[in-house]
Amino acid sequence: MTPDSDPAPSAACANPAHPDHPDHPDHPDHPDHPDHPDHPDYRADGPAPAAGVRHAVPGAARHAAAVLEREGRVALAGPWGAGKTTVLEEVLRTLPSGPDPGSGGGISSGTGRGPGRTVLRVTTVEEDRDHVFGALAQMLSHCGPAQLAALSDRQNEVVDRILHRSADEPLAASEQLPARLAVTALLAPGRWILAVDGAQWLDPASADVLGYALRTLPAPGLTALVTERVHGRAQAAARLLGGHPVQVDVDPLDAEETAALLEAHGLPTRWAGPLQSHCGGHPLLTSVSCTALARLPASRRHRPAMAEQAVDAAGAWLRSTLGEPARHTLMLAALTSRPSLPLLLRAGRSDAEEHLAQAQAAGVLSVDPASAVHFTAAALARAAARSGARPERAAAHLTLARAVGDPVHEVRHRVLAADLPDQGLAEDTETAAATAREAGERALAAELFLLAAETTPPARSAMRIRRLSHAAQEAACAGSVDIARQAADALTASRAEPTDQVTALLAVVDAHGQAISDLEPLLARCRELAAGHPDLLAAVELRAAIAANVAHAAPERALRAAGRAAELAAAGGHRPLQAAALTMRARMERVLGTADAPGTLAEALALGVPAQHSGIRNSAQYLAARHAVFDDRLAEARERLLELLALAEHEGDAEDLVDIWRSLAEVDTRLGACTPALAWADQAVRLSTGAGLSMGPAWYTAALTQSAAGSFAAALRTASCGARASQEEGDGLYVARNLWVMGAVQLHTGDVADAVASLTAVAEAERHVPLADPGMFRWQPDAVEAFTCAGRLDLARDLLERARPVAAAAGADSGPGAALDRAHGILLARGGSVEEASALLHRTAAAFEGLGLPLEQARTLLALGRVERARRRQAAARAAWEAARALFDDTGARPWQELTRELLDRAGGSAPATGPAPDARRLTESESRLADLICQGATNQQAAQHMFISVKTVEGMLSRVYRKLGVRSRTQLAAARAAAAPAPGQDARTPPE
Repeated sequence: MTPDSDPAPSAACANPAHPDHPDHPDHPDHPDHPDHPDHPDYRADGPAPAAGVRHAVPGAARHAAAVLEREGRVALAGPWGAGKTTVLEEVLRTLPSGPDPGSGGGISSGTGRGPGRTVLRVTTVEEDRDHVFGALAQMLSHCGPAQLAALSDRQNEVVDRILHRSADEPLAASEQLPARLAVTALLAPGRWILAVDGAQWLDPASADVLGYALRTLPAPGLTALVTERVHGRAQAAARLLGGHPVQVDVDPLDAEETAALLEAHGLPTRWAGPLQSHCGGHPLLTSVSCTALARLPASRRHRPAMAEQAVDAAGAWLRSTLGEPARHTLMLAALTSRPSLPLLLRAGRSDAEEHLAQAQAAGVLSVDPASAVHFTAAALARAAARSGARPERAAAHLTLARAVGDPVHEVRHRVLAADLPDQGLAEDTETAAATAREAGERALAAELFLLAAETTPPARSAMRIRRLSHAAQEAACAGSVDIARQAADALTASRAEPTDQVTALLAVVDAHGQAISDLEPLLARCRELAAGHPDLLAAVELRAAIAANVAHAAPERALRAAGRAAELAAAGGHRPLQAAALTMRARMERVLGTADAPGTLAEALALGVPAQHSGIRNSAQYLAARHAVFDDRLAEARERLLELLALAEHEGDAEDLVDIWRSLAEVDTRLGACTPALAWADQAVRLSTGAGLSMGPAWYTAALTQSAAGSFAAALRTASCGARASQEEGDGLYVARNLWVMGAVQLHTGDVADAVASLTAVAEAERHVPLADPGMFRWQPDAVEAFTCAGRLDLARDLLERARPVAAAAGADSGPGAALDRAHGILLARGGSVEEASALLHRTAAAFEGLGLPLEQARTLLALGRVERARRRQAAARAAWEAARALFDDTGARPWQELTRELLDRAGGSAPATGPAPDARRLTESESRLADLICQGATNQQAAQHMFISVKTVEGMLSRVYRKLGVRSRTQLAAARAAAAPAPGQDARTPPE
């Protein structure tokens, strides 16, 4: 595709002095008009994305620095290896540099000094707790002769004694008060930053003196930044700082931050889910894992196994924070599938409650209100389980078998304690596996079937093969690739019958979820083994259809494969497989826009196969709910999905739950139920992460809901991760969908060039797919709008003309048709037909209202307001925007609320060019975030990278910040922001308007 030029001005506006002429400054096509893409104030649909509020290491450093400047005291808290020292170093590094004139004082290596402030650094280790005045001596060693010269002779003697006392010398009662007075006198005249790394290991004498100084000397004379290794409320730091300091927690990494770390190591971002499960977002464990995985040869980079280095680091965490008795209790907890306090007490750990409290304080685990124990990372559980030798673990399993009180788990512990084949134990284990399967515990069932096979005596090969086959099938349902592959490899080595081998190999395919682009050789092997078996071939062809659709974006090929699968299943008399194949065929018919889809779906439903038989997400019942979503029959869709959700919670697997939650998030987003939509999407992301499922689909849904209900910045970040993860998995479907959300958000935030790039990539990907049902994938209206805003009007018209006939098939008043009408209205306005555009947008807003799509209605009103403003009808523009704001307020669409407020602010008149605005809080959230970044010394490029927007958008936003605050430079901006900072005691955490 090539760019096209704008059309020539019409004869009706040929006078350059007329406001309707493109050369007039008030015309939307003029570069000086705020609605022109080249104008620094331009927004396609609103402000730039706001930064997130999480406090992983970079965010925690920024937040702590802001609190330090505002409050003068801040506590940094987090468990072992969370990155507290890194945050402290970053805060000190980002302080404005400059010497303290005449101080003569030194600072510890690696720290910085602010203007007139000297950093006093104290770093502790566990052994320091018993060294009287050890921390104080370390701090005083950074003071130079000039500071000490101001003390009296008596005070200098006290300081000298502190500096030169031996490590084992006891504290005399007469020493404490003179030390307090001497240190307070030393620190009183200057401006200091006290940085204490490890408050939990301060010796009591030093803690008393430093606490006294902090209580006596207020900020900004003495400011303090104190870290404490703790999970929860920082106690030692709070005592030191005066009881209730502001605490900044160094949070675990989320899946997106883990994906970013993987990318930085040159690793696939699709590994974010498994890595989150392995490391729990713990920064050090995650970093160690990435380093280890990056050293693997390419041949082993398929799915990340838990890095042994991460387990070693987790073991170091346990040893450094817990004593041997507590670690033994945690070993028992790690060896059982359902650890709880009552179970550990029954297993003879009488001090279990105390041990769990210690582990919880160390951030190793959590205990829920039902007393269930949850390790914060799988690597910690594995390290805890390995803390004993094999004989010790076997004995622990036997102890747990007696204590567990559940027959299934009793058998699990008995078989894990066994070393030799045992036919009776193998039979008990198989029975327990079947019980777990019936209870919907598919991962447990897979593990037990595999253990039963491993315990089966070699002479019972038929039994062993049967158990391996069951293990593979249950592993597929649980998404456990490792168990599925172990079972398949064992069946191949056993020279099992083709039926068993094909079943296991297809289980491996199913366990991979969306990541099936590299499994063609496996499917080819299955075809060879299945020759002459119609039902087996049907199962293979069904997977081939899924692969063609997901990995190769080839719906025609997928349709043919699904058709073959349905015919073969019917010939083999396999009704469940026939229903699944017909459902896949109906799905592809819908993709291709053929009229056969409803009939095929009805045929699948008529077979009467329960939804849970072959996976709820693959059932005809679920596809019927999806068709209701595509057709905007949202109330019906929600009712169907909630019925399936109740079924999935009892009889489904993780993928069933994720797909249903994702669909509910999509439905509630369109209905304008923003809060539940975010909750559904968050559940889908968390379960996908925990279960090791493909992240591209879950991140797509999360980005879609965030763009409506969360923040544009979060949506852009999430969609970017989703696109990368899907690309790495060869999942073309969700590459395109994530790119669509990226392009839409870039359009809304005024980054038109990037929006065009993203949506052009979608168009290129979809160029190979026949134009199909637009209700399934609604990217065309945003692409038309982006092309229009970029001035590529011929491209916009061409796409609109090609999409129109397909949307018309869904009905004149359909959601996709109305969205195309909105895009057409924007295109008409850009071409100068503003009255026609206004009429069309009025009709479109009414259509969306009739369809019950409030967010689309409100977005159309925003576009209408722009057109009315271009018509010089300011009152009509404001009325449209007020109506849009009311809808966004009713639905809780936060990013759109901010966007509309900004439009209304601009409609009400800009701040004068000189003199500060009456209230600096008129800055939007994104403008305030940018101002903070600039004041912290960020360049425009750095700010753009941090906020996931373009440099051009930063420049335009910064211009508005300058105008609103009445400043002309970065220096004046910093002064204005400092002057507008909340007074002490005021709640500065209230977000800007």
